[in-house]
Amino acid sequence: MVNGIPYKQAKLAAQWDAIVIGSGIGGLTAALLLAMHGGRRVLVLEKHYEVGGFTHTFRRPGYEWDVGLHYIGQVQDRRDAARCAFDYVTAGRVQWQPMPEVYDRFVFEGRTFDMIAGRGRFRESLRQSFPRESKAIDQYIAAVQTCNRASGLYYAEKAVPRFVAALAGTLMRVPYLRWAKRTTREVLEGFTNNQELIGILTAQWGDYGLPPGKSSFAVHATIAEHYFAGGSYPVGGASAIAAAIMPQIEQNGGSVVSSAEVAAISVNLPRFRKITT
Repeated sequence: MVNGIPYKQAKLAAQWDAIVIGSGIGGLTAALLLAMHGGRRVLVLEKHYEVGGFTHTFRRPGYEWDVGLHYIGQVQDRRDAARCAFDYVTAGRVQWQPMPEVYDRFVFEGRTFDMIAGRGRFRESLRQSFPRESKAIDQYIAAVQTCNRASGLYYAEKAVPRFVAALAGTLMRVPYLRWAKRTTREVLEGFTNNQELIGILTAQWGDYGLPPGKSSFAVHATIAEHYFAGGSYPVGGASAIAAAIMPQIEQNGGSVVSSAEVAAISVNLPRFRKITT
């Protein structure tokens, strides 16, 4: 468990450069970046008595559970962008323990299917279970990779200067939107009519919240490739992530306060005098 300073015990400054409401991983990351790169003194207010959002843990005699995080992909390789991002916001203080080769197991009407770490081994495992669907399996894996590669230009269009976006924005968005505008089921049924295979390939849909008939294939592809190399678990539990971020906020002049419910937000904008020449 990661406990911030309880609000009633905190000695807070009268003014802050920025206030972040909520101490989930997004709030803590935003606060850290504002502090480290913006030079701002940041106050993080958390209603719960524990800091960390879905990195919370809770205990019963002899046991500890996470409330949100189950496993993370793409952190096995220190060079991967996901691992680099985690190492950056945690100052490299979080260690990752790879899960077993079989990191997920699904049972469909008595048949068991294993999700095996490694794209090649995953492909071969599917081919053994569905020997007549080799082409469809290859098409699916290729589609996931193609969609994710196209996402780079899509997101880059949001960051480039406006005149660049005006000139090239459509070309940057279209390749990704071709996948994003179709449901996961639509894309997969373009490769195969085998509903059992489609069920296996989409069995992780709970990770992103919508069933294949409603989810965007682009979202599915993001999650699917994220786990191609398997999953890992943070040593010490999910709370280790928040525990590594919080001290850095405080070291940069900020404060993380728990049991601090925000009742209202008052915004007082400064008045600017119009200057005419």
